[in-house]
Amino acid sequence: MRFFAYFLSALLIFTAANSKEFRIDFSDEGMKLLTKRGFGKKTIYTNDKDEKGWYLKAEAEDSATGLGMEIDKDLLKEMPFLNISFKIEKDFKKIDQKTKKGHDWTARVMVGYGKKIGSKLMSLAHSSFLEEGYLQQSPWTKGSRDYVISSDKSGEWHTRKINVRELLEKTHGISFTNFIAIFSDSNNSKQKIIAYYRDIYFSSE
Repeated sequence: MRFFAYFLSALLIFTAANSKEFRIDFSDEGMKLLTKRGFGKKTIYTNDKDEKGWYLKAEAEDSATGLGMEIDKDLLKEMPFLNISFKIEKDFKKIDQKTKKGHDWTARVMVGYGKKIGSKLMSLAHSSFLEEGYLQQSPWTKGSRDYVISSDKSGEWHTRKINVRELLEKTHGISFTNFIAIFSDSNNSKQKIIAYYRDIYFSSE
């Protein structure tokens, strides 16, 4: 799908307990920092809390919208790893995510160099159809790559850690990201999906 990352007007927040972590805050206050961008019908994002803390629920049905924020370009120098926890409640029926028609993702986190023209984007995605480690150029956008980090079909919470600085260097020749975005979309396949996100943070190790 076509996607240009230009998330604006967000504040940089570091956890007070550990200066080597940068966490995305899904609390009511933290949600105010996340800017919504997309086109057409909107993906619905709602936050809630359980015994493990705050999480984000994404529901998409023929929709494509992301939540994102700008971050400091020097962040990856100290914290090159991105930690992501997913849970997939309702995934796509069979689609071919290698094609334009099937290029939707139940859950993904995007990083890279976001700008209106000439973006260099990386989607760290869940897929029930492609193996973990699968990497491709987006069929829609020359400057965007899809990297499958999860193929978990358990319906339970699962966590992945990725060295995004290394991955961006390998795929785009850059060693920074100026944004982070959550993006669940189904506008190409027209199906309904439901995914959850929590504990998304950059870390030094």
